[in-house]
Amino acid sequence: MRRKLLFFVAMILGTTGCSNDQIKATSDELQMIQDKIIKYDTIHGVQENYAFNYVDEENGLVVVGLLNNSLEAQEKFKKDVVDSNFIKFVQSDEFVDEASNYMQDKSAFIRTYHILNVAESNDTNYIYLTIRQFQEEEVQTIKVKRSLCPDIIEGKDYEFTIKPNYECKDNLLSIFSHSNVLAIEATNKIGLEQIQDDLPK
Repeated sequence: MRRKLLFFVAMILGTTGCSNDQIKATSDELQMIQDKIIKYDTIHGVQENYAFNYVDEENGLVVVGLLNNSLEAQEKFKKDVVDSNFIKFVQSDEFVDEASNYMQDKSAFIRTYHILNVAESNDTNYIYLTIRQFQEEEVQTIKVKRSLCPDIIEGKDYEFTIKPNYECKDNLLSIFSHSNVLAIEATNKIGLEQIQDDLPK
């Protein structure tokens, strides 16, 4: 079964989850849901019916794409992985097609990150990287294909070539929640010499 482990954040092309009078999740609450999904993946491996998830910051939701988006499948995900009123379930193939159309019109960009930690995933095709950008306080753990950086070293700096799936804000959670990482290359540039491209318009 083909699985697309895409993490993208919507600004949003088609997701309407909360009206103005509904309570929206805070950034910390959204991050907690993301962390629980990552924790489940690390311990148990990817749930069979899971395709992707992303954070819809505008509506204060985590959108989860399921291959089979039945009510029974939704309840199983909430029981096994994380149960929250701030989760919206969608049929995965519709959103993957939408992301592909968006990506065709957007250019990749490069950001340089310092690797704070490297951790194994239960899925041997992936690893977890904890990263931080120069002169920024935000720290984020992301999941990337092992083949992109098989020899990555903690404490070193790397250039990430990133292509957005959806419009994103200029922070780590948003960028890596709705983008694909195309390449990761070691760099000797330091400080202000490092490449920190603007987000594509």
